[in-house]
Amino acid sequence: MPANHTGFARVARAWQTLARSLPLVALACTAGAAGPVASNRPSATLVVAIAPGVAMDFIRVPAGMFLMGSEPYFAEGDEIPRHQVTITHSFYLGKYEVTQRQWSGVMGSNPSVHRGDNLPVENVSWTDCQAFLAKLSAATGRRFALPTEAQWEYACRAGTTTRWYFGEDEAATTAHAWIGANSGGRPHVVGGKPPNPWGFHDMYGNVWEWCSDWYANPYPNGDAVDPTGPAAGAARVTRGGAWGDDPGTTRSAYRNSMGPNRRNDGTGLRIVLVDDGAVSPASPTHGSTNAMQNGVHPHG
Repeated sequence: MPANHTGFARVARAWQTLARSLPLVALACTAGAAGPVASNRPSATLVVAIAPGVAMDFIRVPAGMFLMGSEPYFAEGDEIPRHQVTITHSFYLGKYEVTQRQWSGVMGSNPSVHRGDNLPVENVSWTDCQAFLAKLSAATGRRFALPTEAQWEYACRAGTTTRWYFGEDEAATTAHAWIGANSGGRPHVVGGKPPNPWGFHDMYGNVWEWCSDWYANPYPNGDAVDPTGPAAGAARVTRGGAWGDDPGTTRSAYRNSMGPNRRNDGTGLRIVLVDDGAVSPASPTHGSTNAMQNGVHPHG
């Protein structure tokens, strides 16, 4: 059943209309019946210093398989066909959305409309994010990227197949996400809602999160291995919903998009630290210890 498109979702959907007119480029696919969602759980965390007195927390996501997209009776048109995706390499994903303190520590400036060190950075374009990632990689000697759309949904679902990782009850969304119904018209400090089953905070709501992929509608037919989206397009994918949106926009499979040079105060980012064998995980740590590194006070 289609969700209502309000707030940031309605504005960004105009870009999807344009993107639909572009030719699709097939993803790397493998044949086979859909299998079970991966039951692997993240087993390591990593704290990376990115600037004097500023760090980022990452959780290692293991390789595995999951079902991406939605069944037709629940789906927006761009969420089908539901298909099996195999993620062949582990990766480290940010435990939280990138904060304004972290962005400023790397870039030396803060573009956000709603100011606060531990609020998510917003009002950043996809192109701005590439500049941030380049400076971050140069400063740390590590490789960073935006997550692919498949990596994002895999980490968001965290082994679940329901519309939300907490189940099917839309009314429960406000317990897990900052959206239009409970945000007071602004983003909130990252980590203020409970994490998903794999430990990631704010996968739903607060700010939309840029992904690396160009947007394409619908998904190509067939199962996929490490999909990265089409080779070109008019808009880049955003995921997760934001503080001004309806609960339906936060569903794990819900897709949105926006032109790569556009900005608004409901769009930010979460980043990947590429696990290429050169990363040495820290000992597993509790959220409260990681929060001290970031000046963040997560739920629980």
